[in-house]
Amino acid sequence: MSGTDKVVPTTTEDTPATPGWVETSLDSILASLPVSAEKLAPFRASYLDCLAGCGRATDLDSAHDSCRQGLLRALKDGLELDSATLRTLEQKLEKLELDISSAI
Repeated sequence: MSGTDKVVPTTTEDTPATPGWVETSLDSILASLPVSAEKLAPFRASYLDCLAGCGRATDLDSAHDSCRQGLLRALKDGLELDSATLRTLEQKLEKLELDISSAI
């Protein structure tokens, strides 16, 4: 490689990501909330990033739990969702995380 060559990332770079079905499932779960998708977008992205990083964790359940709790805290603080809505959301997210664990 000469000094003028550049290293350019390709589509085959190894970066953490969640399978497409996880995003679709999460979108369905979040659609049940009384909040627009636009307002949920940063929370959704952060949760997906967290889940993507869990793939290399030794304790996947604990890592998922951390992501879920972080999302729930952020939604409670940022969007002031009530406790009943948050509990229902938590149950749906737990199911999604179980599906992820089963697929690995």
